[in-house]
Amino acid sequence: MSKLEKAKEVIKEYAEAADCGIFNCRNTEGDPMGTIYEDSELTIDICYGWRYFEVFGLSDEEFQKLEEYYEALA
Repeated sequence: MSKLEKAKEVIKEYAEAADCGIFNCRNTEGDPMGTIYEDSELTIDICYGWRYFEVFGLSDEEFQKLEEYYEALA
């Protein structure tokens, strides 16, 4: 399974808990984050309080595809 496909799977599973955004950069406000998926190449964190994801390890192109997928889930 590719990193993008794994990210889609995780995002779909948690989509209802984080329906306010998806980002590929760290928040600078110190929002409390929890890691919901991590391997040697991909990390997905969630902020339950503000309801968003942070995804690290995808290329810009892969992240754009993931963002489109996430928006289609809404």
